[in-house]
Amino acid sequence: MTRSRISAGSSRPGHIRVRGIASTSGLARAAAVALLVPAPALAQGLPFNIGDAVRDAQQSQQAAPQPQQVAPLVLPKLAEPQLVLPDKTTLHVRHIAVTGTEGLTVSEEKLRAALTPYEGKKLTLAEIYAAADKVTALYREAGYLVAKVYVPQQDARKGTLTFKLVPGRYGQVTVKNDSRVKDFMLQGTLDTQKVTTGELIEQARLERAMLLISDLAGAGMPRAVIGAGATQGASDFLFDVPEQRLIDGFLMGDNFGTLYTGIWRASGGFNINSPLGIGDRLSAFGLVSNSTDMLNGRVAYALPLGYDGLRAEVAAFRTTYALGDTYADLNATGVADGVSGTLLYPVLRSRAASVWGSAAYTYKNLNDETLGVSYANRSINEGIVGLNGDTSGVLPWLNMPVVTSTAVAVTFGNVDFPDADQALANLLGADTQGDFSKLTLSFVMTVALLEKLSLSVNVRGQKSFSGNLDSSEQFSLTGIFGVRSYYEGLSGDSGWLVTPELKYALPDIYGWHHAVSAFADVGGVALENGAYTITQPDYVQLGDMGLGYYGNYEYMPGRNLLLKAYLAWSVGGNEAQAGYSRGNTVGLVQAGITF
Repeated sequence: MTRSRISAGSSRPGHIRVRGIASTSGLARAAAVALLVPAPALAQGLPFNIGDAVRDAQQSQQAAPQPQQVAPLVLPKLAEPQLVLPDKTTLHVRHIAVTGTEGLTVSEEKLRAALTPYEGKKLTLAEIYAAADKVTALYREAGYLVAKVYVPQQDARKGTLTFKLVPGRYGQVTVKNDSRVKDFMLQGTLDTQKVTTGELIEQARLERAMLLISDLAGAGMPRAVIGAGATQGASDFLFDVPEQRLIDGFLMGDNFGTLYTGIWRASGGFNINSPLGIGDRLSAFGLVSNSTDMLNGRVAYALPLGYDGLRAEVAAFRTTYALGDTYADLNATGVADGVSGTLLYPVLRSRAASVWGSAAYTYKNLNDETLGVSYANRSINEGIVGLNGDTSGVLPWLNMPVVTSTAVAVTFGNVDFPDADQALANLLGADTQGDFSKLTLSFVMTVALLEKLSLSVNVRGQKSFSGNLDSSEQFSLTGIFGVRSYYEGLSGDSGWLVTPELKYALPDIYGWHHAVSAFADVGGVALENGAYTITQPDYVQLGDMGLGYYGNYEYMPGRNLLLKAYLAWSVGGNEAQAGYSRGNTVGLVQAGITF
């Protein structure tokens, strides 16, 4: 008998999943075996358990459409024409000094590099003002958005010319609040970032303040309007904060499910934005398969803590499954309940790059049964510490726009089997109980090769540091978020996945934006300790390639009709994946609406 699955951490009583008798001989033999074999032993033949269901639901929830941010961050700019004088009078300048630079971040080396070309020569007034404008540009590029260099009246006949730098300070700061967030939250965010009267105008602080406001549920991206202040060097700012919808959400349908719990699935979710007027959010997500053999629900509430971007979220979920198809007579079911708490803080928040740090705690109780008898009832406590970041910019030398997204997390946890018999069976088998730890990584990069042609590369990986993991903690190799030509379910303690995709944007058709793509998925998963079994290779690698189609239509501002479809072909394969094959060629589709 050959094991079709690499799920060493399935927490079964001493076994990894195998391709069971029922799957090869039909319902009649499954029923006969059910009368002769104890329920825990039958678990050996099941291709899916509650850990798989939890992973699948978690990935679906994380990949759900997110509310659109309709307005990008646009910073105000001052348009000041250079002074052009026809006068050809020259002044011999040996050295240019700049006052007002104390405490600013531009180094003396950069300043001298900008001025050296103008020193030791005769300059016209136009050239003097060109040098001043060059220093102005230097400081504005360094983040002092309204910095200005003046050439004051002076006696420079001895060869030293003095420039006066006015870095720019906030004059009157006004907030026009049309959002669902109360005034004190918006003002507190501006004050915390020193966007207040008399403070230096710095791009980094201004960007962070505007982005943190847009992160508040119920508030859109602020629009900043700048004007002359009442005193020299001061600029007045007006921040216009638009409204975000009270409720947004989505409804989706797809055929991304499994043969055993229902291929066709429906999912949906909604957010209630700022119900208390503080930038908080109440959200819900649900997923159900066409046979109702796979059910998941999650509710969460998040709120800001203070004014510097720190957010807390509490959530609860439930996932259930029941195996159908050739396994229906075994009455194989499972349920998982869990609660979690998360803290998220933006270490860096800017247009070009953002980095968030997070810390989370999750409690899960999982139970699998066959014939009404529990064989893997366990609880998991885990803590997760992570960093994730986004960047946007231009590839050096190639001058191609590029965006990236990176995430890294370390998980520490404990698996406990309260039933002594189940604990002993697990110890003699997969031995997933006790303390565990793992590292997860992901990296996505998209490069605009041409105006309508882009290349994206998605890399994910996981490494277990503590041997075999519970199935809910394993790395998924197959399914729509892995090698998509296979059903969800094949997983391992450690693993990797690479998905390159070349996408071409087609001409719009009456507002329908669409694109076609060519992709490949390749990855592998491994058992950390497969010594207890001789029926499963320690390592399995799978791959596929295919074509994709993506479309969306904005039927109202910020509301879209969505469609994506894939045609995938399996490449290679081995007997370890036999129970998860969709066939050599598979068509996958998802359609939905955001509201």
